[in-house]
Amino acid sequence: MWNLHRCASPIKKQGCCVEVSGLLLWGIKHDTASYFSGDNLGAKGLCLREESYDTSPIVGKFFLGSRRLSSCVSEKSCDEDVLKETFLELEKTLSAKLTEDINVEEEVKQEFNPEPRRLDDPLLESENDLYLRYREPLKRETSLVLLRTIMDSPARYIPGILKRFVEAVEDLSHVEASKIVFILWKHHMYYKALQISEWLDTTKQFEHSENDYASRLDLIAKVQGVDVAEKYMKNVPDSLRGELLYRILLANCVRSGNMEKSEAVFEKMRTLGLPITIYTLNQMIILYKKCDRRRIPGILSFMKKENLTPSLLTYRILIAARGESGDIIGMEQLVEGMKSHGLQPDTHFLTDLARFYISEGLKDKAIAILKEIGGGNSQEFIRARNKLFSLYASLDMANDVSRIWNHCKSGPTMLECEAAIGAWGKLGKVEEAEAVLEMAMQKFKGLSSRLFSELLRVYALNNQISKGKEFIERMRRFRCWSGPLVWDGLVRFYVEAGDVAKAASILSKAAERQSGGAVKPLFNSYMVVMEQYAKCGDVHNAEKWFHRMKQCGYTGRIRPFQILIQAYLKAKTPAYGLRERMKAEDVSPNKEFSMQLSKIDALKRDVLLTRDVLGVFT
Repeated sequence: MWNLHRCASPIKKQGCCVEVSGLLLWGIKHDTASYFSGDNLGAKGLCLREESYDTSPIVGKFFLGSRRLSSCVSEKSCDEDVLKETFLELEKTLSAKLTEDINVEEEVKQEFNPEPRRLDDPLLESENDLYLRYREPLKRETSLVLLRTIMDSPARYIPGILKRFVEAVEDLSHVEASKIVFILWKHHMYYKALQISEWLDTTKQFEHSENDYASRLDLIAKVQGVDVAEKYMKNVPDSLRGELLYRILLANCVRSGNMEKSEAVFEKMRTLGLPITIYTLNQMIILYKKCDRRRIPGILSFMKKENLTPSLLTYRILIAARGESGDIIGMEQLVEGMKSHGLQPDTHFLTDLARFYISEGLKDKAIAILKEIGGGNSQEFIRARNKLFSLYASLDMANDVSRIWNHCKSGPTMLECEAAIGAWGKLGKVEEAEAVLEMAMQKFKGLSSRLFSELLRVYALNNQISKGKEFIERMRRFRCWSGPLVWDGLVRFYVEAGDVAKAASILSKAAERQSGGAVKPLFNSYMVVMEQYAKCGDVHNAEKWFHRMKQCGYTGRIRPFQILIQAYLKAKTPAYGLRERMKAEDVSPNKEFSMQLSKIDALKRDVLLTRDVLGVFT
């Protein structure tokens, strides 16, 4: 095992230069405006000064060790020193004579096998064709060294690292580089993967295939948005601009929830005469399931006309639509129809069914499904463990949650730790949830922000507000990774604590960062804040956050309009022009929303009638 881990998080280890991306947590307790002043920030937004502190005993429970940060450090010298150290470590490792027989394939499998991508996420099906040529493990030791260095280093150092690597090794094959891109993609490190893809393009040494262009298009869409991806697609040679590229673009449009753009891409594929596969139609069903379920039958009719056989995913999406609407009979009919076509439900399918049964109060049917999945060390059980935590917790079956945790706690994945924290929180066992996080911090080199966010939800769910605030303070002090999931956890925590203004302030700061090119807050974070204002009948703030949500790029969805109309109804205030606003975003009202619109129309008539009556007496 090569000793390259000193490169990991070099900024944290030197303690002298902290990126602004981690400073939103500082603003929770301190005056953000003064902290982001010129005295504390350099020209590029790097923190040059920090208070000195040592960890207190209460902090040490979750964050072990003691450190003291230096002050008044030059931004330029700090940046150069860290970069120099990274290069020296890279060159040292590359030039070292390895004395042990290292199995590179096993190294990659053990160290770089990511948390399982959520394979039950239907959006991933369209990406199955990506990186087909590059899914074999890395074969060269030097490539593994490069991968380690890239994963452990800040993104801004990657161009320099690649340049120094090529100078030292004199060769980085297209295949090995593409394998590294694929591994980063699996780890959701899309920005770093895009940087390497762009670097490969600048070398002009390789002839790109359709798959190469498709993977680059996918990364651009994920990092920079579908508008930029569309512009990139125009530069792809006509001979390589085929079904795969359009399908990847469509999948990313669907992921963004943009119905207008998704439909435009789908129609373009049909106009160009490109093959319309079941993967493409599944994407359209996912789109309409989110935006306008009345259009799903049209896609099913098209599928039948083209003699396309529904896949297991097709049935999963349709059954989810039935289950979410509470139509259990229709859901069970679809299951029988699927089985009659020779398709058997897999683990993810069964956990979906159990979840819908639980939501409708059909406990016995849910337990029967869970027994069907099995237990012990069966592969079905192992694949479903992270889902089973939540299901058993929803059924208030603490013994089964404990049983599953005992099965996996000797070697859990990060997703299983996250699920266990959430399950213990549902059951009101906060100390058990804390113990899972503490164990995960000792096991994993870099924790996912999901775990911190999940524990915050546990504190909020169990009304342990003071404990949650202590935990937030620990996160602030130790610069825990900041991002959409952490922001979402903070927003939900303060909403549960009854401090909607603080939740809105955090979301506002996160949105301001997004305007500078950072990752945007989650859609659900906006919904949480809007819902609170709607419950109070605060139309002004509900409209304000509706507008900010649109500025962030979340458009074409019915849920924000549903929350907005609730605010008007609660305030007993007429809402004018809602239908026109929905039409402008290509959003169609469902049955529930149409009823709410009728109430608004009745409210308008009452207001007009009141005005007319008052006019008679004046």
